[in-house]
Amino acid sequence: MAPPVPVYSAEETRLQYKDQLENPQKYQCHLKSLTQHECTFKAGTDTTSPQFICLPFKRLFQRCLIPTLEQKNGKKIRAEKWINIEVTQESTNQDLLDEDSKYAKYVQDFLSAEKDLRDLMEKEAELST
Repeated sequence: MAPPVPVYSAEETRLQYKDQLENPQKYQCHLKSLTQHECTFKAGTDTTSPQFICLPFKRLFQRCLIPTLEQKNGKKIRAEKWINIEVTQESTNQDLLDEDSKYAKYVQDFLSAEKDLRDLMEKEAELST
């Protein structure tokens, strides 16, 4: 399991890393991407098997080298470290929402499965009370 990390809004990130985002050459920044998958469970019926439906989504990062102060043997030492600044925007994964996208059917199946799963869980909760 990943360690807990703070979650910042896009605005907080832009403020915190303003200089790096406005001066990428100064910090040797370069763009990196990562594809993750969001998955949901679709319960089976009398005629279909249960299945997992997963959608890929891309995350974009600026990887920058920033100056830091480190503590070594009780002394502060100037150093540099690489940081990843997430720059993903709503438009980054717009292709998932386009009707002509190769993912359009999967998105509809995903949303339908999410609704069906929520309905099933609510029904189970009602039966147990």
